[in-house]
Amino acid sequence: MNNDSTLKPPTQINKNTPLKPPAVSALSVNSLQLPSSAPQKLSSASNGTASGSATGNPRNKCALKPGYSLMSWVRLCNSGADLSGTAGRVVPVSLSELARHNQVNDAWMAIRGRVFNVTRYMDFHPGGVDELMRGVGRDATKLFDEVHAWVNYPQLLGKCYVGPLKGNVATTAKLETKNLIGPPPVPVETVPRFDWIQQRSELTLCFYTRRWANPGLFLKRSTADDALELRVQLADNWHVFNFKLTSSVEWPPKIVRVGSETGKIEVVLSKQMPEPWTTYGSHETSKLDAKRVQEENFDFEVLRCEHFNHDSFELSLQSVKQQVLLQLPVGYHLDIQMPHEGESLQRSYTPVPQSYLPSSSDQVDTEPSLARSQDFLIKYYENGAVSKQLHQLHPGDTVQLSLPRGNFNLSKLEAHRNILLLAAGSGLTPILSLLQPLLKRQTNRIERLHLLYFNKTASDIWLRNKLLALQASDERFSCSHILSQTTEKPQFQTGRICQELLAPLFEKQITERFSYVAICGPTGFNTAAVDSLTGLKLKLNDIHVFQG
Repeated sequence: MNNDSTLKPPTQINKNTPLKPPAVSALSVNSLQLPSSAPQKLSSASNGTASGSATGNPRNKCALKPGYSLMSWVRLCNSGADLSGTAGRVVPVSLSELARHNQVNDAWMAIRGRVFNVTRYMDFHPGGVDELMRGVGRDATKLFDEVHAWVNYPQLLGKCYVGPLKGNVATTAKLETKNLIGPPPVPVETVPRFDWIQQRSELTLCFYTRRWANPGLFLKRSTADDALELRVQLADNWHVFNFKLTSSVEWPPKIVRVGSETGKIEVVLSKQMPEPWTTYGSHETSKLDAKRVQEENFDFEVLRCEHFNHDSFELSLQSVKQQVLLQLPVGYHLDIQMPHEGESLQRSYTPVPQSYLPSSSDQVDTEPSLARSQDFLIKYYENGAVSKQLHQLHPGDTVQLSLPRGNFNLSKLEAHRNILLLAAGSGLTPILSLLQPLLKRQTNRIERLHLLYFNKTASDIWLRNKLLALQASDERFSCSHILSQTTEKPQFQTGRICQELLAPLFEKQITERFSYVAICGPTGFNTAAVDSLTGLKLKLNDIHVFQG
């Protein structure tokens, strides 16, 4: 997921500076080829009984005026226009402040704790102005989730971002905003159970969660050789274990195993003095939720920054002095932050397993080793705020990484044996994180895992040899390349994502008919994919769209 986001400036602002929504006046037609933005007239049908969602119901779409297509909206977002109305500042917004921006020419909306100024988006909204106005001046998360929870709203409305939604004293507001961040909580909370075993020269810390818990792991070195901080991530919660060991151990750990299927975690540490211990030592436990760790970032230094094709590069990062080790849950991503001209740039990227890196051998390893670095494949955009700066990094330069973020529920795939993967361009990266966990699954083994990889030209294809190697090593996996630009090469298919292209994969007479689909690509691609799949009678519950 590598499309660039906006600048994320420091949150320290002058609170006395009045905020104004962006004007709805016309942009330069010569530069953007867009008509003047004239607000649509609100109809009398806009009331509490209107159907649809606050962000566009595909069953209630309106005909857009000429010049207000998705592509026109993308051009407007890339034009440099101040769509947020905050002059590039990130401004925390209270519920009472949000409620004041409830007019068609001054429209703010909150989705999952993030406030967007949607004034300029009114005429571009597929559901029409009336539908969008239902969510204006309020927290529209529930309306959004009713029919379009899969839409990548951070990317679609990224240039409209005002700031985070602050809590309010009203009890009803707290109830309304309790699920702003991440997926719904697990009905019965899982708490990791700790145990330990040892050999004369090794200590193994074991943590048991539950099957398909898809845990993540955070390890932090202490200043003392006999202490360390370990966190187990389960969905939005972090379970913290602060260890005081009997004696000193080597850093980094010798082995780290995280079982996405079994839910078991093992951390093997080498003892500095090989001898039996009567006890592992002691530890204290605590718990952190997503809100408490949201602003945590850690310093990472550049190990490698190299091109691997005409417009993309490989970026490898390692924690400074190897203070921190991260093992992400399957399907999760990290935020990369870096300073630039007094601002803070931020963008979400999904790390790639080391065996898939262009710089590694062509053979895809089935047993990945401990990842002491976080490795990314990034598409370079000349006008990209983030990718352009990342592209200029050199070994030894530093950036900051967040803790893992995401909402992918791996357990939902347990019942499915025939899974389709749809990726476009750099959207391949989260799809790569699924391949080995699914192919190595022991219960209800995968029968067919098929990737449709969409690109413009053959030169845009990432990791073609790696995908071929995986296909050769496991007959259950297959990959088809689909190019939007006409080609005479027989190994490639020409086309675009649409219902007609996908229909043969879902014919009822096929014994290996796909029952689950994971998708990642640009917003337009994701929208077309979901519309096509629902048209083929696939349930939304059996579709996952990765979001950055």
